[in-house]
Amino acid sequence: MIIDDVMTDKITLHGLGFVQVQLQGNQRLHVWHPELPRRACFEHSAIHDHRFDFVSRVLVGTQINHRFDMWRHPEGEFVLYLHEGKRSANGGRPWSADGRASMNLASTFPIHAGSEYHTAAYDYHRTEPGGDGRVATIMRKTEEHPAGAHSTCRAGIEPDTDFDRFQWSPAKLWEVVSDVLLGQKVTP
Repeated sequence: MIIDDVMTDKITLHGLGFVQVQLQGNQRLHVWHPELPRRACFEHSAIHDHRFDFVSRVLVGTQINHRFDMWRHPEGEFVLYLHEGKRSANGGRPWSADGRASMNLASTFPIHAGSEYHTAAYDYHRTEPGGDGRVATIMRKTEEHPAGAHSTCRAGIEPDTDFDRFQWSPAKLWEVVSDVLLGQKVTP
């Protein structure tokens, strides 16, 4: 199945705790800030993959990447959720249970401002902002693949399938971007 309903809003929240800005040239600006909302199950569902390869350059702060080896088995501690289909009114894709798996932490590494890293499609990982929680990256998609991406959620935890990507106004999201990129503080 090819996923053809691309997110067209220029600036939105992402359930993994960052602002996402759509740019030209298959690029996105991602901005983390400690005041941003995340999906309710975040601590149990941050490990995910993508249906595309990408290169990401850290502009501000330090990004911490955790890469995981995944193996499917019926008693795995995580449920895999496939994201295919049309976006909901809240901006997210459906969460369709797609088996269980175990995740083994394979590596953790920091990427500092001015450096870049590459992630291959379908490699499981989670990212987190280092330092004061303010990080900005430019992510460029390279090769895209037809199968949908997965999120994981620890078995027994209900995934937050209704996270509202539009719960903050674009103006408030641009304040967050300004705070991180220009050091101009967010107003309450």
